[in-house]
Amino acid sequence: MATVSLLGATGRTGRPLLDRLLEKGHEVRVLVRSEQHGLPDHPHLTILKGDATDADDLERVIEGTTAVFSCLGTDQKQILSVAVPHLIIKMKEQQIERIVFVGTAGILDASEEPGKYRFQSSESRRRSTIAAEDHLKAYLTLKDADVDYTIICPTQLVEEDAIEDVLIESNRFTHETGPIPRINVARFAYEVYDEGLFHRERVGIASRG
Repeated sequence: MATVSLLGATGRTGRPLLDRLLEKGHEVRVLVRSEQHGLPDHPHLTILKGDATDADDLERVIEGTTAVFSCLGTDQKQILSVAVPHLIIKMKEQQIERIVFVGTAGILDASEEPGKYRFQSSESRRRSTIAAEDHLKAYLTLKDADVDYTIICPTQLVEEDAIEDVLIESNRFTHETGPIPRINVARFAYEVYDEGLFHRERVGIASRG
């Protein structure tokens, strides 16, 4: 199996994705900010302490891998705007082409307001746009780079059991949407990687509204 890296492995979406990768037999390298990370002791898991906004730490975690997964959150601190440019440089230096990135549905195209992103339109229910703007900067950086990206764009994430009837659409939603369990997003992220789906695309994932 392949050796991959995962950013945001301790998060509520990253952790089920980590479990999935290990379950499928992959070697996984992760970056954690604290030694109190709560991740499992697993023979195929390498845990490195560092910061995803630090270029040297990113270089260490992706070293020797063939693909990168990111479940990084913005944390209202513009983390993605800092981390993604560093990550792209380090990926190119190590000739890693594939990245599967979990973003937000806010950066999909608006369904009924041409020229706008979803977070800029009446489709958005969120008052603050800080997180969406950070995700947008990450998307535009990946789009302009010569990397094989897929950005998975979930609607509101919920802590519920997996559902069967999942709505998946490229670039924008054309159907009514509802919240999506994190476990579904993690499983879809692995499927996108494993089956080679949605190259250089944004893809929305939601429950049917």
